[in-house]
Amino acid sequence: MVVKREEIQELFREAADKGIAVPHFNHSDFWDMSFIVEAAEEQGAPVIIACLPKVIDAIGIEKLGAVAKVVMEKSSVPIVYHLDHCHSVDTCLKAVDHGYNSVMIDAADLPLEENIKAVKKVVDYAHAKGVHVEAEIGQIKSAGEEGYTVESELAALEDAKRLAEETGVDALAVSIGSEHGFYQHTPKLDYALLEKIHGVIQVPLVLHGGSGIPREMVRKAIQKGIRKVNVGTQIRYTYIKTLGETIQNMGAGTHTADIMEAVKIPVKETLKEWIVTCRGEANNGWK
Repeated sequence: MVVKREEIQELFREAADKGIAVPHFNHSDFWDMSFIVEAAEEQGAPVIIACLPKVIDAIGIEKLGAVAKVVMEKSSVPIVYHLDHCHSVDTCLKAVDHGYNSVMIDAADLPLEENIKAVKKVVDYAHAKGVHVEAEIGQIKSAGEEGYTVESELAALEDAKRLAEETGVDALAVSIGSEHGFYQHTPKLDYALLEKIHGVIQVPLVLHGGSGIPREMVRKAIQKGIRKVNVGTQIRYTYIKTLGETIQNMGAGTHTADIMEAVKIPVKETLKEWIVTCRGEANNGWK
């Protein structure tokens, strides 16, 4: 089902009341988009399906928006289609116009004043059309990126508070030590900082870089105030690894649909594990 900004906000309010989080899964093409929807429907859970600008460049924003619209309309659970980590204000506005019901303007690498200005421009445009907006404070880098240290990129409390208050943004990704990609060291999350941010900011907080973080650490972050958990690398890795193995086993002459039928099994298992992580083993979540 298609959901607008107000309904997305209600999903986050429900998550806050229950002490759970909304799962966010990045997709790379239309096959893994369908896997995410199937897993969500089988678990009776709303999900956020997200694409990076790289996917837009490869497939096209019009095609992605059109297919996502059909997927959302036919789904039995709430589906949010989200543009993830977009550094371009113009691309965010185009996504709003092409059926995305959520966008992330990532201007965290800019000085605070410019970050606020970019976020405010997207918020004003998107809110007028019923679209949800996420921003970022404190740069969430990729594992192994040159010059990156966790300590140097942690979100500044006052900056986070100011950005949230001055822009009216709907959700905020905060840098508390998580990293994009698989970790090259033991993950370390700053729960004390998370609690402080959660204590002064009213908007839902987002944990990026979920792949590779032990599930008990993710659950603790949810307990401390995280309301959306982003997972991308693990989904893509499982998809591509299984695809390669399946082609090797079944042969390149096998029909694509038959190959994908086999590929989706482990991908959906991974997706379902994350849905359970977000809602808790006791299933106090969406069913």
